[in-house]
Amino acid sequence: MSPKANKRLKLELEYPLRSSTSILFQYISTPSGLQSWFADHVDVIGSSRYRFRWDDQTEINAVVLKNVTNKFIRFSMENAQGNDEFMEFRIVQDDITGDVELVITEFINDGEEDNAASIWDSAVDNLRHVIGA
Repeated sequence: MSPKANKRLKLELEYPLRSSTSILFQYISTPSGLQSWFADHVDVIGSSRYRFRWDDQTEINAVVLKNVTNKFIRFSMENAQGNDEFMEFRIVQDDITGDVELVITEFINDGEEDNAASIWDSAVDNLRHVIGA
């Protein structure tokens, strides 16, 4: 890594949601679900390639690395700066209370934490609205 290259940080955000794990999983793993809160347009190309597009002309392609029903989906993003970078939506349910959380993990440039968190806060607010949570 050159001295001028941005340092990459793993950002992990947790959001409590009032939803069943199966309903929430549909919103984090299907094109229609992701399109309702995450990206303006979501296409699946083949069996494991997704294209996320936004109305501002931003487009990112991703490959599903792992998908465990009602637990999580992990994408390798084409704009990742390292082989160990990914974006993940993980559902965590407390065994005792039954409370459900959505844990979002992505890799960002150092110094972009507040902006990235703000973008995710807004997206998850959209998700809460869509699922009535």
